[in-house]
Amino acid sequence: MELWIGPVIFAALLSGLVSAAGWFVNSWQTRRLEQLRRDERVHDFQVALRAEIGSDLVWMSVIDRGAFLAEIQRRYAEDSAYSVLVPHMAANVVFAAIVGEIHILPGDVIAPVVDYSRLRQTVEQFVTDLRGERFRQLAAERQLLMYSDYLDMLGRLEILAERAVSALAISLNTPDADRSIQLSAGAQGGASAVEQDAP
Repeated sequence: MELWIGPVIFAALLSGLVSAAGWFVNSWQTRRLEQLRRDERVHDFQVALRAEIGSDLVWMSVIDRGAFLAEIQRRYAEDSAYSVLVPHMAANVVFAAIVGEIHILPGDVIAPVVDYSRLRQTVEQFVTDLRGERFRQLAAERQLLMYSDYLDMLGRLEILAERAVSALAISLNTPDADRSIQLSAGAQGGASAVEQDAP
């Protein structure tokens, strides 16, 4: 009897150990797969954000804000009925799409991206004010002052964009990415002509 019970117990123990080992291996593989998917999503988010903010950075880098302001001042001086028209900014679709999951990004990336996006939202609201009817009813001096404030905000936004792109590039192990964006902007010659009415 004892000889029969021994192998049965051993077989049961072995079966239990195999089942436990299988469970641990399966759990480890599941966690590893989830981590790989999460890492891929984080990477994709960062690439998309870098592209979106980098696009804004190129646009802001080629604007000669001093030349724009001088040209707008000249137009106001020559035409008492003139009122500057500021174009809408392009929609920040990538940030809007992932803002609900921004917490999964690396900590060193979240702060500069959020700082940039918050100021960008402020600039967008200011552009709405500059395009409103109440703005056109203001005295020329007041309009010029608000437009000058808008250009100053663009200058601060450019700095925050550079920081965000740099943080994203470092996180993605591509520290030269922001440099390539700056080179691309420089290659366009720093446009200073007023193409519509203003940047």
